[in-house]
Amino acid sequence: MRRPAARSTGVAAVLLALLACGRTEAPAPAGKGPGTPAATALAPWTWHPLGGLAVIEGEVPEPTDLILEGRSIRETRYAEAGPVRWELYRPPEGETAVLRTASGRVLARFDFTTRKAAPPPPRPAPAPPAPRPPAPAPPASRPTTSPSATHARPAAVPAPRPLPARPSAPLLAPLEAAPAAPPKPAWRDLQPSAPGPSHPLPPGALPRWPGEGEALNLTRGPVGRKQLLLSFDGGSSAEVATEVLDTLKTRGVHTTFFLTGAFIRRYPDLVRRMAAEGHEIGNHTLDHPHFAPGMRRDPAWTKARVQKELLDADAELVKVLGRPMDPWWRAPYGEQTPEIRRWAEELGYRHVGWSEGADTLDWATAKERRLYRSGTAILQRLHQRLSRDGDGLIVLMHLGSERVEGDRPAAGLGAFMDRARAEGWTFVNASTFLRELGKPAWDPHPRLALLAATAPGPRASAAR
Repeated sequence: MRRPAARSTGVAAVLLALLACGRTEAPAPAGKGPGTPAATALAPWTWHPLGGLAVIEGEVPEPTDLILEGRSIRETRYAEAGPVRWELYRPPEGETAVLRTASGRVLARFDFTTRKAAPPPPRPAPAPPAPRPPAPAPPASRPTTSPSATHARPAAVPAPRPLPARPSAPLLAPLEAAPAAPPKPAWRDLQPSAPGPSHPLPPGALPRWPGEGEALNLTRGPVGRKQLLLSFDGGSSAEVATEVLDTLKTRGVHTTFFLTGAFIRRYPDLVRRMAAEGHEIGNHTLDHPHFAPGMRRDPAWTKARVQKELLDADAELVKVLGRPMDPWWRAPYGEQTPEIRRWAEELGYRHVGWSEGADTLDWATAKERRLYRSGTAILQRLHQRLSRDGDGLIVLMHLGSERVEGDRPAAGLGAFMDRARAEGWTFVNASTFLRELGKPAWDPHPRLALLAATAPGPRASAAR
């Protein structure tokens, strides 16, 4: 009986040996083999607040460009392989953003919400009741054994306590009155005769701005309000400027223009009309240079040069209007970095970009086949974008167009605006978005004093 069992055991051993000879080990996944540094799982992506900063931490297996993008932010940075600690100025409260690589691989999604519902205030402990005086003894003549004796007379009620005297001061003390601001010098007295400084600004050249150092890059307004900003850049030409201004005036819309110093010098009457009709005028630099090709600052553009480029453009507006630019700017070609944005904020300019995919490319002519779309197609695509995710959209358009007159989107802009309004959309300017996002207002007046103080030579005569 044991011999067949031994024979079957030997056959099984032979079969196992044959199978082992034909088996090959599956290669370990790249970076996951034993003994390799990447054998352990990558650290998860997290974020936490640190003062006014948001600190993002995680890990990447290889060098890559990281992109953090939300409705109102778009930040990029290069990361080496390994642990990453990214400190950036905290996005607006409640902002959500996606962290991805340059190739589009999503690494994490963040909700930058830090405020928690405040617990209800504790109820004050009730004051202990005043001690009752002892009840007077019943008269001797009244029988104490009567059943009604204990209920006929209620206990003596204590006399009401007098209310405390009303305080002479209000319960909520008023805020301490701010010191009276010094009188602002007249713009005409401060008009510079030449551009701004050619060296970094000395410390304290301007008062501290609310939000200075935030490196804000506004690319989207608040959600849920069916608002959009049609913004216009004026570089060196103005083929459709009058048509755009007529369209806006007819509909009572006030928007934001970003003008170069070159545009202001060339078209002063158009600039005066923009201001007279209630539009905001932001800074688009003096000559529209490339500050940061590929979103990396050109080393030739130092802090002093960047600030001078902005102040020189502002000086051109002062010559025309006798007042400085509104407190925002837009980088030429959209090329900027957090460092450059902080330099601009020292002068009182916040950066206003445009929403992802909301560059209409209205400047492109038929020569640029890859970028070119007809004027009608541009507005149709913009309308489709509104119905998809238009809340808070910042649209980029231009006052110059080398297209033939029949193919300029400005020709159909009024019909587009009328259709959008019929669908419940409203058109706002940059200051509306910033205010609704909780950003404090900036007064551009101190910058005018800086322009006058740093301008060489005698002051010019009164502005035109």
